[in-house]
Amino acid sequence: MANGQGSYKVGFKKVLVGVYGKDGQTVEKQFEWKDENGGTVNLNITGLAPELVDMFASNKRVWMKKQGTNEVKSDMDIFNIPSDDLNAVLGREKDQNGTAWVGENTRAPYVAMIGVSEDGLTGEPVYVALLKGTFSLDSIEFKTKGEKAEAPEPTKLTGDWMNRTIEVDGENQGIVYGYHEGKDGEDEFFKKVFVGYTDSLKNSDEEGTGTPS
Repeated sequence: MANGQGSYKVGFKKVLVGVYGKDGQTVEKQFEWKDENGGTVNLNITGLAPELVDMFASNKRVWMKKQGTNEVKSDMDIFNIPSDDLNAVLGREKDQNGTAWVGENTRAPYVAMIGVSEDGLTGEPVYVALLKGTFSLDSIEFKTKGEKAEAPEPTKLTGDWMNRTIEVDGENQGIVYGYHEGKDGEDEFFKKVFVGYTDSLKNSDEEGTGTPS
């Protein structure tokens, strides 16, 4: 892990999404969303702070504990996600006519994701990962053309996330998210997040930032 870095981050280069198989244990597909094919606009993760549990006695707080996380959720705006990728992460299946239907049997698969940014001073890569959850698309909007051209609307994906058991320094722990700075340790980090994924992890960044191969 890189040392001496701070909290100043710049940009949102891309997001990588792994789709678990039906058993929900290993990642079988991976998508890379960036530029014109799923360009990343923003990512907001909430619920990382645990609820405070405390005890009052003799008119004062005498005990308190914060441990774990709250309900972790994410909101992400993505530009022009490839429709096949979107169908896959939402659990939408096409029929023989090429129509994607959504109804009572539609079930979103488990996914994992890694957002990629960089340190604002050193340029070193910074990764934030959510290990296991589901995506949902709450609304679809069609809008008439106006007199003046407007920027296209991004697709808004909501994520709900839970713990997944992984090995951390020899101990199995329930982990909901991970944060990694620098190129050192990239490979192990990606292997833990995209558990069981056997194909080469994509690396489209010339400088090596992004996904290790």
